[in-house]
Formats: sequence, structure tokens, C-alpha cells
Amino acid sequence: MDTQIAARDEEKHRENRGPENHEPVDYIRKVGKGKTLTRNLSLTEAREAFSQLFAGRFTPSQTGAFLQALRIKELSQEELDGLMEALAFPASNFPDVSSGGFVLNLASDTSRKGGYASYLAAALLAAKGMPVGVVRSDPMLSGNQASWDETQRALSPSSAPAAVVVDVYDLIPALRNLRQIRQELGFRSCLHTAEKLLNPWPRKPLVLGISHRHYAERLAENLRRRGLTGKIVLGNHGTPDLVLHKETEIWEVLPGGDVRVLSLHPGDLGLQPDPTVYSLGFFPKWREECAREGFGVLGPVLLYHVAFLRYVAGEVSEPKEGLLSWSQVSGVA
Repeated sequence: MDTQIAARDEEKHRENRGPENHEPVDYIRKVGKGKTLTRNLSLTEAREAFSQLFAGRFTPSQTGAFLQALRIKELSQEELDGLMEALAFPASNFPDVSSGGFVLNLASDTSRKGGYASYLAAALLAAKGMPVGVVRSDPMLSGNQASWDETQRALSPSSAPAAVVVDVYDLIPALRNLRQIRQELGFRSCLHTAEKLLNPWPRKPLVLGISHRHYAERLAENLRRRGLTGKIVLGNHGTPDLVLHKETEIWEVLPGGDVRVLSLHPGDLGLQPDPTVYSLGFFPKWREECAREGFGVLGPVLLYHVAFLRYVAGEVSEPKEGLLSWSQVSGVA
């Protein structure tokens, strides 16, 4: 009995301390008490917890427990905001991208359908001279080496001279230290979600994809609170790829901080793309398809994404105005 009382007193003592004095175990206990007892971290606690994580103060077992607990509980708005504050980096450290255009964040794309259509459309626009920044993450963690390799080719300086590709590890070197344990854990954690919000060119609108509506709302709120703009696509398997067989919901974070939801259907642009192009068997053949007249069955898919990305970049006032003909679009090398 005395042991139980002492344990409760110690727990209460830990909770009453300031976050700057907390140890990793304190944060794990708070978020990992199970379905009924778990509690959210405050903004300050989340910032401090993730700062300690990135500084290497968590042991491997504590890192796994913390990330697993947050995956089960799901990040609150304050926890997401605290995580992004801990990931803050000076944008001036990265290659300059001229004004205009957009940033396409393909970090942590899934291995099944990894942002192929959006990056091919971005490559088309970059080949025409539109400034495009691209953020990619470790393909080992997303299981998407093929997408990584194809992106490197399609967005190379010779193919898309106006594109600049940045690795997540170049933005946040501390994430490299967590590479092995994240692979061993074998699940997508909140760090995957945070990578999607990274934008080394904050004056440009960010385009990212996510799978769940409630996270789309929280990501939009995080961009709004940081004074950034962007489009959060409830896209194909959590990528920035627009859905082809139905409407795609898109959270728009506009200059000035307004947030609204846009619904976009290929029929709105007079297009009827074939949804089967998202199959694993199809996309390795994209170069062969691009060599066909009008890019073959890829044509309507890429035109749909080009129109949307031109809208994101501010070239047109609504997506349907961004539609181009193939005579106006250069090919992907």
C-alpha cells in the first residue's frame, strides 16, 4: 500500500514540474496510459518532448513506446504544432527557387501509389519553366524506392531545369539518427505526417497529400498558424495525386489565414481519366505511355494534375482555367 501511495505521489510530482524538467518517461506515461487514461500533451510539452527526441535523449525503447502511443492515440492539434516547432529550420539554408510556382511535398509517400501523377505533372511544368520545389524523404521508410528513383529522373535538371529537389534529411538532419529505429518499428508514425508539412520555401504554396479528413483539418490549421499557404489533398492513398473516379476534397489555406474546402472532379474539367492507371502494374510503364501521342491513357490524368497545379501556383483563378492542350505542354524526358 505504501508503495502505491509513493508511486502516486511521484506521478503527481512529475506532472507538477515544468516541461523543461521532464524526462522522456514522463511524456511516455502521459500519452501511453491506455484508451481511457491517456491524455494529450500541451503545446509546450509536445515541443519539449520532440526536442528531446531529436536531441537523442530518448533510448530506442522509449522512442518506440512514445511513437507507438501517439499512433494509437493520434496527434492532437497542440501535439502536431509542438512537433512542427521542434522541427523548425532556417529556410535560408536551402537553394533559392525563383518566385512563383509551388512546393510539392512527396515525403513519406506510400509504396502502393506514390505520388506518380502529381510529380509527373510537376515535371511537365518545371520543363516549361515554372519554379517547382520538391521535398522527398527516405524511400526505405516509405517502401517506395521505385517512386524515388523515377522522381530523381523525371525531375532531374536536364528534364526539368526549374525544379529543385530537397531531401528531408537535408532539412532535418536529426531525423537521420532515427532512420533505423523507424524502419524497425514497421509502422507509419507521426514523424511521417510531420515530414509532409516541411516547406523550405515558405513564400510558395505547399501541396501535400493525406489519407484522413481529421488530419487534413489539423494540417491545414498548422499551416494557418504558421502563416503559410497550401493545398492539402485528401488524395489517392495519402499522396498529392488527385482521385480519378470521384471528387477529391482539398483543404485550401489561403493568404491571410482563411481555410476552405474545395471539391474537384475530373468531370469539372471535361476529362474522363482511366482510374486503372494507378495500378502497380501500370505506372512502371509511364515512359512508354508518355511516348504515345497525347501521352496515351496518361494524357487526361496528367492534364488534370497540370490544371490543378497551375491553380495552386496562382496562374489561374480556378482549376478548370488551368487546363492545357498537349500542344501547350512539353513532354517528360
